[in-house]
Amino acid sequence: MGTSAFVALLMTLCNKSFSATQFALLSALSAVGRVYVGPVAGWFVEAHGWSTFYLFSVAAAVPGLILLLVCRQTLEYTRVNDNFISRTEYPAGYAFAMWTLAAGVSLLAVWLLLLTMDALDLTHFSFLPALLEVGVLVALSGVVLGGLLDYLALRKTHLT
Repeated sequence: MGTSAFVALLMTLCNKSFSATQFALLSALSAVGRVYVGPVAGWFVEAHGWSTFYLFSVAAAVPGLILLLVCRQTLEYTRVNDNFISRTEYPAGYAFAMWTLAAGVSLLAVWLLLLTMDALDLTHFSFLPALLEVGVLVALSGVVLGGLLDYLALRKTHLT
């Protein structure tokens, strides 16, 4: 029932011109907490109890709520102007963020390939956990840098 109410709220927030895109983004943002809590739920409840799990669930939902608050101004701009805000600030920074993200994803692809070869007993690499960590850190650095550039660009255009 809560999902139906949330879907109705999202549909009122969406601009008709961009309804599919906005609905997809907003519903993905709303699921951030659920996605982080779901995989560890059983283990967490067994180790820490239900009351701590519920507290953890609330804390895990906070990033999604913060993202919705940050997106509020850009959604309003899109609703009023029927157009997305064009990112004209920091083109070199955005290019670097994209290259960083691409490098991280490439490292993760190499890790997956080597892990597959290791699982098939073709090779035995001891550095696979380190490669995974480096790939994740590089990819997350690109995402965080892109988010920071978005925030700075919005401040420069006076939308935050």
